[in-house]
Amino acid sequence: MTGMRNRTKKHLNYQKNQIMSMSPAQLVLKIYDYAILGCKLKDSRKVSKALIELISALKFEHGEISLGMFKLYQYCMDIVKKNQFDEVMEILSELRNTWLVVVKENQSPKKNMAKAL
Repeated sequence: MTGMRNRTKKHLNYQKNQIMSMSPAQLVLKIYDYAILGCKLKDSRKVSKALIELISALKFEHGEISLGMFKLYQYCMDIVKKNQFDEVMEILSELRNTWLVVVKENQSPKKNMAKAL
């Protein structure tokens, strides 16, 4: 049993280190993944927890975009309460895919080179 605990502890430490080394943009992707997994499992607690994190990450000084995202996340919270996981999963999957494109564009060598100039 001790060997099993050590492996579990090492795995948890690895996950913690992996998360701690992520950029804020990568963390948002992880939160989307967690929410989508919650939808697949039909686990309203997981989905709600992820949506709360996504809402707390919004920067309302960015105006309309943040307000629109807030309303969309709030809508997802409302329909999760009605156990309509498929619709929430569809919305969050689209948002995740869009976010992934933005993350990749910001990591491109051309973009980084332009920032350096």
